[in-house]
Amino acid sequence: MSSLASTARIYREVLGNRSLRRTLVAFFAFNAQEYAIWIAITLYAYGRGGAATAGLVAVAQLVPAALIAPLASTMGDRLRRDRALSIGYTIQAATAALTALALWFAPPIVAYAAAVLSACSITLTRPVHNAILPELSETPEQLTASNSVSSTAEGLGIFAGPVLNSILISIEGPGLVCVVFGALMAGAAILTARLDLHEVPSEMPEEHAETETETAPEGLTAAAAAGLRELRRDTPAGVLTLFGGAQFFVLGVLDIFYAVLAIDVLGVGEQGAGLLAASVGVGGLVGATATALLIGRSRLASPIQIAVGVMGGATAAVALVAAFGPVIALLALAGAARSFFDVAARTLLQRSVRDEVLARVFGLQEAMLMVGLAAGSAVAPLLIAMFGDRGAFVAAGVMLPLIGLAVFPALRALDRRAVLPDPERFQLLRSIDMFAFMPQPALERVTGALVPLRFPAGEVIIREGEAGDRFYVLTHGGAVVEARGHEVAHLETGDYFGEIALLRDVPRTATVRAATDVELLALERHDFLGAVGGSRRSGRSADSEIDRRLGEIERLGD
Repeated sequence: MSSLASTARIYREVLGNRSLRRTLVAFFAFNAQEYAIWIAITLYAYGRGGAATAGLVAVAQLVPAALIAPLASTMGDRLRRDRALSIGYTIQAATAALTALALWFAPPIVAYAAAVLSACSITLTRPVHNAILPELSETPEQLTASNSVSSTAEGLGIFAGPVLNSILISIEGPGLVCVVFGALMAGAAILTARLDLHEVPSEMPEEHAETETETAPEGLTAAAAAGLRELRRDTPAGVLTLFGGAQFFVLGVLDIFYAVLAIDVLGVGEQGAGLLAASVGVGGLVGATATALLIGRSRLASPIQIAVGVMGGATAAVALVAAFGPVIALLALAGAARSFFDVAARTLLQRSVRDEVLARVFGLQEAMLMVGLAAGSAVAPLLIAMFGDRGAFVAAGVMLPLIGLAVFPALRALDRRAVLPDPERFQLLRSIDMFAFMPQPALERVTGALVPLRFPAGEVIIREGEAGDRFYVLTHGGAVVEARGHEVAHLETGDYFGEIALLRDVPRTATVRAATDVELLALERHDFLGAVGGSRRSGRSADSEIDRRLGEIERLGD
């Protein structure tokens, strides 16, 4: 997938997918309103108490949001993810309208309280969006491209939101910003109300359904804790999640610095703060375009480290320039690096974490992002007090690369484990009905578990009456199926067998003998049941085919 033509084809496939297209348009609107409303509130607070008040208001918004994020993300694993997305956008539309009313007609303390609700509602989107992309993508390359286009949508949103913020504030103040972007969120809710999804597997295969039913009533907190347990079990994935929070620490510092830079250092006024923030979005667009280089790439740790170094270096370099233009350029470079980091890190997590807890893991990441933003917003005034308006940029910029050096071994470990599956094997499984409904990362893991086998002509592959231990897919040659002493069927490349004994927990119902030298891919019992038994639609598809085959065998006895 390294050629330009292949990459362009993957992007066309992504944008030609109606559900992906709607999801990405809604995500653009989400990012635009997130940044526009955030800047509007920051400027509102800065105008009433300077950097200290702006920092306190930012923390007041982000701390509750960080606590809400893991709980809110359970919606993405409990409901259809398109429904969860639509609900989140609806709530954001409502809280934006409430914030507008408070900004216009209520005292500042009420406006800040409304802003807290708005910030909490933001946490409903990113975890579900990140978890739904694997369900809408058909191949590993499409998933990376979807993340890349998401990053483009985010960059467009980060650019468009602050620019529109500057225009709307000059017309009617921050209240109008909330009204306009609340309406956009209502549109996003309509766009994502019904999408074409692969089915999300249940927590466990059907053979364990009773146990799952017993644990389900533990409630929202217990469900959210599943994401935490996953990251405790998978230390490298947990480290990557925390690292994402660290990069948002720098962004939190920048959120406060925009106002300081625009008003106190560069003397370009409140509108300049929006333009400084927009430059990060412009850079994000450039970085999103560059993420095309990640499509088909099996190793992502090094790109993550490079992006972190560039982001930190560009942030620190702001201290060395005094003109508005170079500052814009450096912030754009930081935005480009952030976009590259985001796509690589998100793709690595999607490849590594089990789908049934994926939204909750991204919910914890969302909490870390909020904590990072809150910490950055809280520390920004201290950095300014300690190092001055410019020295604070150096202090903020060097932090992220230093943390990156510390976590690099964990990223390498995760990278080695999250290897892309063989494309031909992946497509072969995707062509089998019972696997066609599985989300792409889940199918990747099943593909990686396949074991290649060879049998010479005439050798028995499975024997009637024996216990079943594997599922088989024929990749080369031909085989004959015999049951009750009769020849039942001929198998060719792409045909499969062995699922009846595994799913019905019975002895083998037929003998399969190699008619020629054959090559097969085998899936062990545990891996097969975990994949097919964990999805109702996959299970129904398998049951239908089993009933058909057993019917043919029964007719032999009549």
